[in-house]
Amino acid sequence: MIVDSELAKISWAHRFEAYGARAVFALIRPLGIKNASNLGGFLGRTIGPRVGVTRRARTNLTRVMPELNAEAREKIILAMWDNFGRTIFEYPLLDKFILPKNLERLNIVGLEHLQTVAAAGRGGLIVSGHFANWEMLPLIAHLQGIESGAVYRSANNPLIDDQILALRAKVSDAVQIPKGAKGARGILRLLKAKKFVMMLIDQKLNDGIEATLFGHKAMTTSAPAGLAYRNQIPIVPVSLVRGKGASFTLTVHTPIETDGNAEALGEITRVTQELNDFLEARIRECPSQWFWLHDRWSFTKKG
Repeated sequence: MIVDSELAKISWAHRFEAYGARAVFALIRPLGIKNASNLGGFLGRTIGPRVGVTRRARTNLTRVMPELNAEAREKIILAMWDNFGRTIFEYPLLDKFILPKNLERLNIVGLEHLQTVAAAGRGGLIVSGHFANWEMLPLIAHLQGIESGAVYRSANNPLIDDQILALRAKVSDAVQIPKGAKGARGILRLLKAKKFVMMLIDQKLNDGIEATLFGHKAMTTSAPAGLAYRNQIPIVPVSLVRGKGASFTLTVHTPIETDGNAEALGEITRVTQELNDFLEARIRECPSQWFWLHDRWSFTKKG
């Protein structure tokens, strides 16, 4: 949250960008979930494939799923942009998803896995990737009474970052944990209190562990495996799929445990690779709902 002493340092470009975002969000909100999501999907399909960064998605798909022909890749990219457009236009309406009349839009499979872990009173990590509308994950956790924190990457514009945090606060009491040293302390506090921490683990890092994803080397965060090993807590993998329009199915998968008696580096490396294998399997199941714009493998130096 920006304090008064920091406000004066914000550039006018950031201010105008934030005012524009606030105005757009205000225009979207009266549309309601269905119409806003449909409009976002239309704009995503219409504009997204023509944007330069889409070259990265095409390169990624060509390299890691060579069995696909050009037509199949373009269908995935079109659907990816549809999903991303819907996700952006659903942001101003996140609080509407938790209204009783809209709960039918949120379906959960495998909830018993999470309930068993929660009942054990150890806390744990909930991990996923940028699937469907990833903002549904903390929302659903809140609806299930899971006390948690969510690790996030701060927006480049601090004013827009504040707007996003305010939207999230309307739908979840999850502690917002920015990436970095300060965030690491927040994670440890939550785990010490036997609560849960949610993390999206599919983005590229310049450090971490060199695991593989789709058979290619990919620098991968070792944080989930390291935290699980050192604190002897479970990792609960979850995936999210968008159904028709603005409806979602969240699947809770079998928790992953680390062997506290194993050698640290070897065990952390093993679990990190297992998490990458989990992500790959989910992406292969529904490739159009993953965010292929990430520079996950550094196949290209430019977007």
